[in-house]
Amino acid sequence: MRGLTVFISDLRNCSSKEQEEKRVEKEMAHIRSKFTSDSNMNGYNRKKYVWKILYMYMLGYEVDFGHMEAVNLLSSQKYSEKSVGYAWCALMLREGDELLRLIINSIRVDLISRNDNAVCLALNSICNVGGKEFAETLSNDVLKLLTHNITKTYVRKKAALTALRLFRKSNDTLPAEQWADRILALLDEKNIGVLTSVTSLVLGVLAVDSAGWEAAAPKAARTLTRLVLNKDYSNDYLYYGIPTPWLQIKLLKVLQHFPPPEEHALKLRVSEVLQRIVSGTEVTKNVNKNNATHAVLFEAINLSIHLGQSSETLPQCINLLGRFISIREANIRYLGLDTMARLSQEQPHTLDDLKKHQSTILFSLKDPDISIRRRALDLVYAMCDTATVKETVSELLNYLDNADDHIKEELVLKIAILSERFASDNSWYVDVVLQLVRSAGDQVADEVWYRIVQIVTNQGEDLQRYAAQGVWTILNAEVLPHKNLVKVAGYVLGEFGHTIAESPGSSPSEQITLLHKHFRNADPDVRALLLNTYVKIAHTYAEVAQMVSEVMQQHSAAMDQEVQQRAAEYISLSAPSLASIKGTVLEMMPHFTERESIVSKALASKSKGDDPEAPTRRVEPRAEAAHAEAAPPPPPPSRQETPDLL
Repeated sequence: MRGLTVFISDLRNCSSKEQEEKRVEKEMAHIRSKFTSDSNMNGYNRKKYVWKILYMYMLGYEVDFGHMEAVNLLSSQKYSEKSVGYAWCALMLREGDELLRLIINSIRVDLISRNDNAVCLALNSICNVGGKEFAETLSNDVLKLLTHNITKTYVRKKAALTALRLFRKSNDTLPAEQWADRILALLDEKNIGVLTSVTSLVLGVLAVDSAGWEAAAPKAARTLTRLVLNKDYSNDYLYYGIPTPWLQIKLLKVLQHFPPPEEHALKLRVSEVLQRIVSGTEVTKNVNKNNATHAVLFEAINLSIHLGQSSETLPQCINLLGRFISIREANIRYLGLDTMARLSQEQPHTLDDLKKHQSTILFSLKDPDISIRRRALDLVYAMCDTATVKETVSELLNYLDNADDHIKEELVLKIAILSERFASDNSWYVDVVLQLVRSAGDQVADEVWYRIVQIVTNQGEDLQRYAAQGVWTILNAEVLPHKNLVKVAGYVLGEFGHTIAESPGSSPSEQITLLHKHFRNADPDVRALLLNTYVKIAHTYAEVAQMVSEVMQQHSAAMDQEVQQRAAEYISLSAPSLASIKGTVLEMMPHFTERESIVSKALASKSKGDDPEAPTRRVEPRAEAAHAEAAPPPPPPSRQETPDLL
């Protein structure tokens, strides 16, 4: 096609963008006139002009003509012309285009033809364009082509991948009762390429629903035995000495979609394969060989975790993971930590073995790579229990001081959850959370201090006195406390300040004086809460009523609407006519409803937000909470607000 070659050469020789645009516009006008005037254009010219249109389109120019000429090329009997039509379809058509209806019949004709080249072009086009309409119309033809006895090997591979593409568009295209046996029979194929393609299709189906496909497990085990134990494969499929690592990984994943096998022969076969993979791993200086080896190995470890106590290789896998998290290669350390986290979640009985590596795991929290630090934090969080909680929380609090901001918020949430969930002593939990609020500052989510308020409110007077004394001591020691610390102190002293009012140095007037010292520089939401605290203390202790009244008068005209409204309402509430209502409004907070921890919800929400696709497993603790979990309240300020009737 000399004309096409000359046109491309002309464009490449253009010295400016304007010159190129002028040449393209000229060629477009020429092609448009040819399409309009020559109704009997031969296939050669049509092919040449469509190639030019495609080239201009790939350069970024808008093309709004020539569609029917390209569609007509699909019906050509010549491969060179038909391939141009299919190239145009792949580049120009998208799912939902109206032109798809015009080409479906042509694609189907090629799909059921005996010309293998035409069949391959049709399969490629279906994969490139996809679409639900293609899935509903052509899926049966593709599946018949896949399972037919006389289909050539290279066509069968394309048909398997095309069937997977259509299945992902419409799950109804592959009913198990009709196609499962016929497709799974292909797992007995000797050709490794066909096996890999069909296994990809089976994996795609199992990811949606494994019902009806149970026969895949023994066939996958048999194929693994053939590859790993019997070494029945062609040397063409050796990758750095590893036989078909991609196929091995897919087959190991297939086995993870089914429960551990009960049949003795199948169980023995899987165990032998895993033993060979796990024990045959060696580290070399060749990076590509190591990548392939470890890819298969980690999938074998995942299968061992899935099999659980029935797997004889699980102790060996734990020892390997312990080695992996201490080697220099960052990728292997990451995978080791991630797999350990999954192991601790799915097989809790392995925790004692994992704790042998706790020092290495804690050291990984200081790794320069933030992804490794995150996985180490997940693992520490998952491994924690009642026996180790104090040591673990202490280490995490030490790490908190040097942790970067990207991980600090998640770290604070996990420390708060662990200290609550496994605490044998609620006063220790109060100490931990107050230290968090004091040291982490802006990284402490509101849910953390809401939660300590819930727990202190729901517990007895001893804990309430301990919490009041704790916030009083910390607030005295801080020059510029964080606003969350002031909020906690304001709420706790407002509700339970009476428990320490008789102690030297913490009288009601001294409590208000200390809080008011931080009132002036506080944010409006903190000021609003502190007004609640003042009025509650004044309601209990008449000697500070005058001091509180002056504060309310001063802020009844505040710029902030919330502060102004609260001050005005509390002034109105002090009227003698509202004395009966005042006692009801300012009485001590009732216990909160028992429900899921708001901090756990915040952590779940954050984990999902950080990783929408969720490739990394978020690990949850297994033990029950040490005490009942209470429902998340609205922020305490609104809890203490005066009712609307005022």
